[in-house]
This record gives sequence, structure tokens and C-alpha cells, in this order.
Amino acid sequence: MKRLVASGQKIEWLFDSNNTPSQTTSGDLMSFPFVYMPGVAKGYTEHLALPNGTFLFKNHHEFISEDRPPQINLGDFKSDFPGPVFNVHMMHSGQVDILNNVTKRTARRVIGLDLFSRFNSIDINQNLYTDENIYLTGLFIPENQLINLFGSDVAENFFQILGLHKNQDFCEINLPQSLSAKVANCIPSSLNGNMRSLFATSAIIQYLLEANLYISNSNNFALNLGKMDFDVTALYAELLCVTENAPTIEELSKKYNVSASKLNQSFIKKYDQSIYSFLTNQRLDQAHEALVRTEIPMKTLAHKIGYSHVNHFITAFKKKFGVTPGSLRKIAE
Repeated sequence: MKRLVASGQKIEWLFDSNNTPSQTTSGDLMSFPFVYMPGVAKGYTEHLALPNGTFLFKNHHEFISEDRPPQINLGDFKSDFPGPVFNVHMMHSGQVDILNNVTKRTARRVIGLDLFSRFNSIDINQNLYTDENIYLTGLFIPENQLINLFGSDVAENFFQILGLHKNQDFCEINLPQSLSAKVANCIPSSLNGNMRSLFATSAIIQYLLEANLYISNSNNFALNLGKMDFDVTALYAELLCVTENAPTIEELSKKYNVSASKLNQSFIKKYDQSIYSFLTNQRLDQAHEALVRTEIPMKTLAHKIGYSHVNHFITAFKKKFGVTPGSLRKIAE
């Protein structure tokens, strides 16, 4: 798959140790443009330093070329921090891959999957997917400030339920988008100076407290999934055989005699995806094979696998496979 690498990209300053949160004036909102290949995209990053060393950044990437490649590599980001830092990374639109250059572990960043990490330094590479514009938010919070906020016992329990022990790079948690939206909208243009800092700080604290409560409750719920008296592998085997008429989660709930929520959560725990995502991916895999092996009209195929409009099918297909259905069919000819 063709991937574009931005030319002359100078981005080390974004996480340079000379520009750490503790050394930036609280309340100052700074904006810097990203550098791309000419005519492909435009975008910028906003930085806001907050009291007690907390640091907020917002990245915007708008893709303006119709013949843009499916991916753009943004480059490496490196920094050493003055002490242990707790990091949160939230996607509001689009998709990004983040590669830890040290551990070689990659996180696929998508909406609703918030990333948490602890580190003293950072060395990552970012890869942008260009099928839709990207908007993301990140937080760097000195761990001692998180401990001051939660208390040492609650903070340590938060790290434990996240599975983040010292020197472990990251974990990803499904959270309601309503939580991250608080942080996405925490810098209204009508505020500045101390009022801006206070508003942003209150939104960040609310996000952290609600995320802690949500994850704690979800974690306790997950511990009870093992007590269920149905076989999730049987459900998986049934879904593999689904053809035209896919059962609803309510129908499956009645069949397996558990609530729809517990049924879906159990499936996620075992197979790392929801029942809906599993069926959607399976249908797209079947569509991929049909496009290569048959001459079925694309509109008919889209309708058969559950899309009301062919454009929705094309968008979902390209997001999964990196090419449009029409392009795949031309390649297969």
C-alpha cells in the first residue's frame, strides 16, 4: 500500500524537552502548523499549559487533495520528561497508528478507544489515515499531580485497573465518547488567560474522575462475566455461519438466555470486538471475495450485506482494506 512521507518534516519540537509542560507559561494557547507534502493536507497543533504542569494538546489534520494516498507518515516524536508522566490520548475523528519505536508496539487509534500510558520519555512514530479528517486530543499529567488529585490509594488503584505498571507503555480502553468530548471542547474561543485555564482544568478533572468510575465499574462487571452459564464459543461458531439474515442482538439474547449487554460484553472479552463489529467485518470479507470472484453489481452487493446506500459500503470497504471496491475489481481483472 502506498504511503506518503512528509518531506522536510521538523516535528521534534512538539515534544522537545525544552518545551515541557512545567516550563511553559500557564494559560498560554500556542498554535503551530504541521508540514506536509504540497497540496495534500493542511493542519496545526494547539498547545495549552495548565497549572501544576498539566499539558493539553489538540491536533487537526484536514486532507485537501482528492488523489491523496491512503496514508501519510507524520514522522517521529521524541522527548525526555523531568519526571513520571501520565498520558491520555483521545480520538474525535479519523484514524491514526502510533508506533512505540522502543517496544515496536503499535496502537491503532480510533474514536471511542482512549489510550492511557505512563512514561518518563517518549519515542513514537505517527501514521495518518487519509480517508477522513483527523482531530485528536492528548493530555500529559505529572503523576504526582494525579496522586494529589485522587489520593495515592485511588491513583494506584486506577493504574492497576488500567493494567499500567511502571515502564509499561500503554493500554486502550473503550469509553463513551461523551467523556472525551468534555476535553475536546474545553478551550472555548470566548475564554482566555486564567478563565481558559480554569475551564480546561475543570473539564480534564471531570474526565479523569468519570473515566476512573466508568473503568472501575466496567472492570468489576468483567470479573462477573466468567460466572455466566452460556458458551460464548458456541455463539462465535453460530455467527461464523451467518449468511443473508443476520440475527439481532436481541434475538441472540433470548436464545442464550442472557441480557444483550452481557452477551455483547462477554463476546468482546473473548474476541476483542463487539458482535456488531464481528458481523460487519465478516460481511466485508465476504464482499471482498465476491468482488474478486464474481461480477455481482456493486449496488446489489452493498444491499445484500446490509448497506442502505452504496456510498456507505464504499467508505466502509476502503476503511477496512485500503482500496475502494471498484479499484479492487479492476486489480482482479
